[in-house]
Amino acid sequence: MSRHLQRRAATYLLVFLVAVSLNFLLPRAIPGNPLEELSSGLGNLPIQLDPETLKALQSYYGLDRPLLEQFRRYLEGLVTGQLGYSISYRAPVNSLLLQRFPWTLLLTLSSLVLSFCAAVLLGTRSAKRRNGEWRVLLPAVFFESVPSFVLGSLLLVLLGVKLPLFPLSGAYSAFSDAEGVWQVLDIAHHAALPVLVLSTSSFFSAYLVVRSSVLLVSQEPYVLMAALKGLPEPIIRYRYVLRTALLPLITFFGVRLAYSAGGAILIEVLFAYPGVGRLIYEAVLSHDYPLLQGAFLVFTVWIIAVNFLTDCLYMSLDPRVKEV
Repeated sequence: MSRHLQRRAATYLLVFLVAVSLNFLLPRAIPGNPLEELSSGLGNLPIQLDPETLKALQSYYGLDRPLLEQFRRYLEGLVTGQLGYSISYRAPVNSLLLQRFPWTLLLTLSSLVLSFCAAVLLGTRSAKRRNGEWRVLLPAVFFESVPSFVLGSLLLVLLGVKLPLFPLSGAYSAFSDAEGVWQVLDIAHHAALPVLVLSTSSFFSAYLVVRSSVLLVSQEPYVLMAALKGLPEPIIRYRYVLRTALLPLITFFGVRLAYSAGGAILIEVLFAYPGVGRLIYEAVLSHDYPLLQGAFLVFTVWIIAVNFLTDCLYMSLDPRVKEV
């Protein structure tokens, strides 16, 4: 491992240690108590708990212990790979996250791959024309200004209610016995609208990055020299221009990918999609400390891992980074 990656790995380790502490403290900073919320009439218990039962439950979940002792038990659980027991779901946090995270991964990866592939193709072609700037900037500014949940609500009403082309909620049809290809098509049918909303929110930013980067690289001396030598246009565009122009896009893609899981929270809630984002929303409402800690930890590891992989990929494409 190069010195640059070693420094980056040390930085990410420090960030992880700080994030682990914040993951423990932030849920407890929210006003309220998980057991009080559980029995408030809005939670899972339809009855009001008496003081003795409430005290027994606090002792069972360890909520009556000092904060430092709770933090110590939390760290011990991280070392052993146990993220605790959800108070609202009454199930291990590990199993809940393993059930929900693949659905969030499906939405985020599908939307980013779709938006960035389209941005590379259309941005590269648009950079050749160098005219009609308003045709590019006008839709880009419009769609970047519209919040994703507003766009999702419009599509949900239009394509889900007025024109019932897509399901209104869920990740698959309930009580369906579809298998194989039909099951995949059913899952894709349910994910179409959320993926469309998420990909639209990131497409135009990536499109502008590709277009501006290709325009800048096209003026480099080595590109002009390749054209003077008579090299074919596709070779100049994809081997000489696009490889260098992709460097800013890789950074942009890494940032989008790292924070896409958190950005999908509103979309998962809007479409009732069973991902980690909706799980966090439900955990916040119920003040479920163990579930919030586990979900925040998953997002922390996800962001750090994506950023580190982005550094590795950037260094492989631009060896000059090794000298920094």
